[in-house]
Amino acid sequence: MELLSGEDLKALASDLRVDPATHPGRETLLAALAAHPGIEETLARADRRRLEARLSKMRARGLRELGKRYRVEVRGITVKSDLVAALAGSPVAGDILMELDAQEPARAIASLVGGKGAPADLARVGDLLAKARRDFEERRFDAAVDAARDAAHLAERTTHALRRASWSYAILSAQGLLESSGLSPKEAGPAWDLLEGAKARFAEGRLEDDAVLGELLEASKAAHGRTADRLRDELAEARDVVREAANLGAGVALAEDAWTRAADLLERGDLRGARDALATAARLAADVRDRRIREIESTASAVEDHIALARKVGADVDDAEDLLAQARDALAGGKRVEAWDLLSRAERLAMQGQQEQIRKAMEIRGAQTERASLIIAASEPLVQEAEAYGLNAAEARTLLRQARDVLGKGDYVTGLLFARNAEEAALRLEPLLLEERRKRGTSKPASGLCGACGSGRLEFHDNGWGQCLACGSAFRWRAPGLTEKVRGLLGT
Repeated sequence: MELLSGEDLKALASDLRVDPATHPGRETLLAALAAHPGIEETLARADRRRLEARLSKMRARGLRELGKRYRVEVRGITVKSDLVAALAGSPVAGDILMELDAQEPARAIASLVGGKGAPADLARVGDLLAKARRDFEERRFDAAVDAARDAAHLAERTTHALRRASWSYAILSAQGLLESSGLSPKEAGPAWDLLEGAKARFAEGRLEDDAVLGELLEASKAAHGRTADRLRDELAEARDVVREAANLGAGVALAEDAWTRAADLLERGDLRGARDALATAARLAADVRDRRIREIESTASAVEDHIALARKVGADVDDAEDLLAQARDALAGGKRVEAWDLLSRAERLAMQGQQEQIRKAMEIRGAQTERASLIIAASEPLVQEAEAYGLNAAEARTLLRQARDVLGKGDYVTGLLFARNAEEAALRLEPLLLEERRKRGTSKPASGLCGACGSGRLEFHDNGWGQCLACGSAFRWRAPGLTEKVRGLLGT
């Protein structure tokens, strides 16, 4: 009540129905009001009215910024009167009023400086008080504490309003340090008790003893420093987790960003923000690390499947199996980076062996397919000649057709089997073909001369064709049969 003006005291006396005329002098009126049984409730209502009056003069944007700074939920509130009611009715209304009260003398400093009897250091007090306000609003509590304490010392001989403003920012800054430290009253030691004591002195107007303020500021800074040291240790631990996840090949971009943000906030003294960002970084890093560990452990089973498949196709997988065993031992010992390297090498060896066997199989397949095609090509003229002579070549023709169909479908093993069967059937026709050739005078000649170069180095084939070994010219030594003539006419 000592901070109230004369008009405010009269208004308070009117609310309590105390006649100021019966209590001449400010001190006697204050004593009478303090002894009244309803003083606490009346002061609370008066404080709320005073806070609402101050808030009503502010813009809606300033009210929202005030709510954000004091963590009062004002999202979704669009009407200014509702914003004022939300702030005035919040649990931190007393702290908000303390800050707004402190701003009044700060704005009036310019008019005080240079006035009659003003101390020479009054301008310096104003600068320090303005700096304390800026630092507090920007949540640089360490700097705000120092500026507020210096302002309190320099304000020793200044007006009571300036001292009140200095105490306000000092108390608010100390409270900000304790809240950002996240320490419970038990963990913070006497700091919270000193804060409550300083608030009580401020409310009663007993602002002469700066030692109380000094003890509060020292205790709050010490608590803030302990939390900062603990956060630095946690920051180093989180960095180790991020590096471990990165070494395992996990994506740590989000965790890195959160860690960097936590380090920056800690450097600026924003412990609350640093703690939140650090928790996010640790959670993201742990998530990607654990997910990567599960992937590595599941990779061991996948590599084992690759090795089994390579072994199935006949590949040599001894080296891959040895690497897989080493990788499992490394996983059991917690050496996940080493395990990942061993698993990668084992998988690569297994796949290389598998691909080599597939390549060999493809070469064998091509050779078998080519061989079957040559057998079919060599057997076809004999079957055609037999059909031209009217001999029964149905079995050989059927086997040839089957061999071609199976080869066309890519089954080279069965195709080669059918081609050999067709070859045997065609060879069984050969004695009959020789007999028919003798009867028809179309037996294969033993010698002759090349019509192109005159060489006698000729080769005669059973299909009725021949070739000069000297010049490479092809010739027909036997006239085509009826079937061949018909196919030629049909263009088949």
